[in-house]
Amino acid sequence: MQTRTSHSHVTFRRPFRLPGMDASAPAGSYKVVLEEERLDTLTAEAWRQTVVILQITTAGITEHVSVDPQAFRDALLRQDDDTPDPVTYPRVRPILGMRRR
Repeated sequence: MQTRTSHSHVTFRRPFRLPGMDASAPAGSYKVVLEEERLDTLTAEAWRQTVVILQITTAGITEHVSVDPQAFRDALLRQDDDTPDPVTYPRVRPILGMRRR
């Protein structure tokens, strides 16, 4: 099965904790690796997100945490919940293919 990997950064405006993390991480910018696998479809090219790897550096120690893609999306959306006006202040998350609900 064919796979692909993409790299990006995300910013959390508040401390957060995701499944698979031992402790909360502080607000800040984090490196993200997204791994996807190609789906066997006859009509169009399609990819499924299989894992998100979040790089967290605290006190000089770097940790790579594998996170379920849906849990990661949910955490990013929770960060957006306090956005004053989604029309004038859009948060774009193209690497995860996210849309506002």
